Amino acid sequence: MNAWLYLTKKEFRLGLPAFLIALILFSGVIAAGIIAGNRLGFEDEIMSVTFMIVIALHTFFLAFYLYYSLNTERKRLHLWLHTPMSIAGLLSSKLFTGFVFMLSTLIISVILAMANLSATFSLFSQESLFNTLGTISIAILLAALFISAVFLLLWSIFLTFSQKWNDFFSFLLTVILFFVSVWAYGSFISLPFVQMLTNWGGIQAGDIITGFEVTYREEAVDVQTMKDATVFYIGNFVRDLILAVIMFIAACWIIERKVEV
Repeated sequence: MNAWLYLTKKEFRLGLPAFLIALILFSGVIAAGIIAGNRLGFEDEIMSVTFMIVIALHTFFLAFYLYYSLNTERKRLHLWLHTPMSIAGLLSSKLFTGFVFMLSTLIISVILAMANLSATFSLFSQESLFNTLGTISIAILLAALFISAVFLLLWSIFLTFSQKWNDFFSFLLTVILFFVSVWAYGSFISLPFVQMLTNWGGIQAGDIITGFEVTYREEAVDVQTMKDATVFYIGNFVRDLILAVIMFIAACWIIERKVEV
């Protein structure tokens, strides 16, 4: 445990540049929103959209962090892989560090978004904003973990391919495998049997967005009806989380058994 904590402390130093790059990107998006809002005269509305964009960008934060960190490690791969710690310990340290960095900026972004939305739109109650942004944040964290697991698996496959071929051809094969996997996964989760197993724990959008009293009709579209008809299934999140764990284990196995340095 002490070795893992020491490694994680080192990871915070190693991954700090990636965190600063993401911070600069988020700051740039916010600055662009401020400039656009001042020029167009819709400061509050544009800033609300800007903060939601920043929150959404966190979906790819962890994958970007892992790319930066693992690309740095690849320059001295023989030293990294020959440490006494297991591959799972090495990768989990990077995941934990990236998750902490991501969580810090996400919390700040959600607080700023809530303050701005509360001051700009009076249609939503504080409870509604809290529920909505909280649900979005949880969904983004889970999506970030899933995407990072996909990246780790693809990275391990790329390392395996690069043992035999050059980086360009290995990258091309990995991309092809990625798109084939996406097609196979989409076909798999569309099977009636799989949907029966995973479509449980339904949460209607109307249960999240409370205090929204306005019903708007145009071309026979009822926003309230749409809100009640929108359902999120907890089972789908559990399915993807389990798959993420499986991909993480697979990535560890591939690196440990197939990658030679």
